[in-house]
Amino acid sequence: MNLIKNYGLLLLVILVTIMLPILYRQLSGYMLLEGYSNEINRHLLYQPATLLVTLILLFSFYATRKSVFLSYFRIGNSTSTFLAEPYIGIRPKPATTWSKAGWEWAVLISLITALSIYFQFYRKGLPSAASFLSVLPYVIVFSIINSFVEESISRLGVIIALKGVLNDRSIAIVSGVLFGAVHYFGTPGGWSGVLLAGFLGWFLAKSILETKGIFWAWLIHFIQDVIIMLALFSNSQ
Repeated sequence: MNLIKNYGLLLLVILVTIMLPILYRQLSGYMLLEGYSNEINRHLLYQPATLLVTLILLFSFYATRKSVFLSYFRIGNSTSTFLAEPYIGIRPKPATTWSKAGWEWAVLISLITALSIYFQFYRKGLPSAASFLSVLPYVIVFSIINSFVEESISRLGVIIALKGVLNDRSIAIVSGVLFGAVHYFGTPGGWSGVLLAGFLGWFLAKSILETKGIFWAWLIHFIQDVIIMLALFSNSQ
């Protein structure tokens, strides 16, 4: 019976994850605010809608797997050890904690994201500083919401569904595969987007499992969303 509940939750998480890019595409062309780009108007609808879905989903996690939910839906402990992953070349110094590794990896992942976005959007030149500043308030708000939504669904949801069914490393891989797959049509997209998003999904799931909290996952994801949305919004003005 417990396995049915676990896999039922996982199926729900997969369906909602697949629904997100479909909803995003369907909202193109709706104009709430005249004088603003299609991209900003789309997010004015998309972000509140997905936040509502996420809150409902979080309640279902709490109702069905309360102890697991409460174990991970919190800030977490940044003094937890950052575990080695030698099979992919991650070999931290002994006793390295997330308070150190978290910032190092946040910078590294952000640089990779920025480089990928540069080649996708900026090869013909950067928008003006005024263009960046004009969209920055929207970028910050939408990035906070979007990172919370996607971490709650594709990271926390997978962990809650599979904790006790698979080991932690396997759970992180499942989260990475799911997150990567839906980014084929995302930003950055294509197979490079799948690989980048897949690694990010795996790494952020690793952070939640090791720190027993969502702080690093949410923060690192937020930074990536700021980089991506700045490109999307400034190029759609």
